[in-house]
Amino acid sequence: MNLKSIILLLIITSLAQIGFAQNSSLSGYILSFEKQPLKDVSVSLQNTSLSALTNEKGYFMIRQVPPGIYTLAASTMGYSALKQNVLIEPQKPAILDLQLSENHNELQEVVIIGIGNQYKTNTSSIATRTDIPLLETPQSVQVISRQVIKDRQAFTLNDIAPLMTGVKANNAMGGFSLRGFTGYNPNDASFTTFNGIRGTLYLWSQQPLLYNIEAVEVLRGPASVLFSEGMPGGVINFITKKPQTEKRFEFTAAYGSWNAARISADATGPLSKNGKLLYRAIVGYDRTNSFRDYQKVENIFVAPSLTYQFSSKTNLNLEINYAHEKSVQQYDRGVYVKDNGNGTYDFDYYPKNLTVQSPSDFGKTNNTSATLTFDHRFDQNLSLAVVQRYVRSRFNFADHFVSGAIRNDSISRSYSLWDYDQFNAQTSVYANYKFGTGWIKHSILVGVDYNRFGWSKNDYRSSPTTRISILNPDYTNDVPAVNPAVDYYDDNKQATNLIGGYVQDQISFGTRFKALLSVRHDDYSLVQTPLSARDDLQGDASEANAWLPRFGLVYLPLPNISLYGSYTKSFAPQLSNSGGAGGPFPPRKAEQFEIGYKGDFFKNQLSTMVAVYNINYNNILAADPSTDNPNRQTVVPGTRSKGLEVTLQGNIKGLSILTGYAYNDHQLTSTSTIGKDGDRYVNAPHHIANVLLKYNFRGTTLNGLGVGLGGRYTSDQVGNLARQTFVVPSSKVLDALANYEMRRFNFQLNVYNFTNARYFNGGLSRNTVASLGNPINFRFGISYTIF
Repeated sequence: MNLKSIILLLIITSLAQIGFAQNSSLSGYILSFEKQPLKDVSVSLQNTSLSALTNEKGYFMIRQVPPGIYTLAASTMGYSALKQNVLIEPQKPAILDLQLSENHNELQEVVIIGIGNQYKTNTSSIATRTDIPLLETPQSVQVISRQVIKDRQAFTLNDIAPLMTGVKANNAMGGFSLRGFTGYNPNDASFTTFNGIRGTLYLWSQQPLLYNIEAVEVLRGPASVLFSEGMPGGVINFITKKPQTEKRFEFTAAYGSWNAARISADATGPLSKNGKLLYRAIVGYDRTNSFRDYQKVENIFVAPSLTYQFSSKTNLNLEINYAHEKSVQQYDRGVYVKDNGNGTYDFDYYPKNLTVQSPSDFGKTNNTSATLTFDHRFDQNLSLAVVQRYVRSRFNFADHFVSGAIRNDSISRSYSLWDYDQFNAQTSVYANYKFGTGWIKHSILVGVDYNRFGWSKNDYRSSPTTRISILNPDYTNDVPAVNPAVDYYDDNKQATNLIGGYVQDQISFGTRFKALLSVRHDDYSLVQTPLSARDDLQGDASEANAWLPRFGLVYLPLPNISLYGSYTKSFAPQLSNSGGAGGPFPPRKAEQFEIGYKGDFFKNQLSTMVAVYNINYNNILAADPSTDNPNRQTVVPGTRSKGLEVTLQGNIKGLSILTGYAYNDHQLTSTSTIGKDGDRYVNAPHHIANVLLKYNFRGTTLNGLGVGLGGRYTSDQVGNLARQTFVVPSSKVLDALANYEMRRFNFQLNVYNFTNARYFNGGLSRNTVASLGNPINFRFGISYTIF
């Protein structure tokens, strides 16, 4: 080697040392949600070759990291992938401690990160079935974390609906509004999903239970590209709790107003010595009466699950859910509303305890589901999921309901008996492949769904029955006489087959521009068969198909801020397609345009989101009788829903924040038998605002104490589409909470509606009753956890 070569080598070495001198390191610990160290977690800085694995203490270190802003990715089998923006400063080591949430599906990754009391999550499974951050998702998505459910001491979906921006429970059953559209289980087949798979566990009269729920996700707007037929307002997805590698047991008990009691147990851990077979067992029982006369409900819930980890790349999960409900007065028929006779209504006239129902009314429901999920990751770029879900729901009830107008403080009623057996079988197969072409990165998702759902038994009878005095009811003559001349009967079975396929490409143009392109095709067929001559309809059949596109674009001017726009469509076959009524009819369709902003602040702990949208909904059925066919129907253009949503959610040191505001204008766009052009849509208030603030004391003599306040404002809403003057009044509801954590114990007190405001959830299809919200009530709970 000559002198020039030696000098050149010394210069290169010196420059390299100068460069390395500016570099820094990134280190930290990765724990499970139960704060247990996770070994062999893959930690990498995206778009670089820098990576590391955690040791048995969950510790990792990446050395010689050049200064700059990076996206850290952490993943391991059985836990959700995590992505976090990090800033590396010159010669300043960075320390980052993280937590991974349990993974419910390898391709449906959900992230719940941070250290305790977290209200914010970074990713969602429901939007794209891949692990892209919410910042890069071109649609409005909100995730209600386990901590929020715990602080609210929520037992059902209805308990947390007031915390979801723009979401409203229409009644004390299973009806909810999103962006002004009503979803009602199980009529809207994909309105609620479990781990992103169709097949609701609950029927019309039931509030979905949260015993085994890790988090609840809300995808606002049409979602048919991934979930097939559905309502235009959006999808609510339940993420269920899965088996964990570490032993854990939690017992909770609660008591509250109206003799309400609830107990539950949740156990998880390994079943085999090698740790490959994991289990989780969740059981619960609750019962409650009501502020209304005679009403009471009792629930039993059992949810065992098993996971077998064949390797770090392959696992199989089986989850069983069983929910039994027994009640007096199964349906919430609301309270009476007085017609003043001048086009106005008095919602405060009748006492809140009165109901049209009878003490002899009853309901029994048995719901069972089984979900088998196979996940395999071939390598870092290719993964496959196969999911089979089966649900069966059996329902038997007797019920009285309003059938006419109120006259002289008395009401005419009908009586119904219903014996029903429903099924839903869903098979989903989808694969995700990631690859790059230069500076452009692709994430391709290809999937096929087959869904068969319907009922094997639908024996329903509705009969006129006794008229009662509202203020002094006499129920002694409530058993109706059989009268075939006026009774209505259903006695049939129905099966619907739906098969669809979709392709989705998420494209990254460097770090600032992202695009989402997807398309789906669905074929739908329905056959309803009478089981006896009693059936009024005597059969029905329909077919439909649809092409459904979805496009989105995201721009990130900064790593923590994004701007997006999207276009998507949905479809839903008609519930009635009888040729005798003029059918078949084209399916209902909706298209949405949405633009928005998302931003993460305070070290990624506080998220902000603004969304503006417009939804056009077409092909609604309306009565169009003629002289030769009084049952004829026709399709009308439908409705238009537009609005604005603002959400602030997360943590600032000891303060937890969840607040939102939604403006919605949903109205008819044509005149027909269902209403006039410009009429307000039912149960769609213009304004909904919600807030929950909780402060957790740390490092003081009050360490372990948390206190919070919350509230909900809902502007007035039309409670009956045909009677626009039936306007449900606006309401303000205030709540308070406090908890104290002491070692393995947590004591919790929640007081709901502490001002005892009289408020209404919404209308109930008639202008004689409306759904009254709960007066002041409390829950006191205690939980004990063993790790």
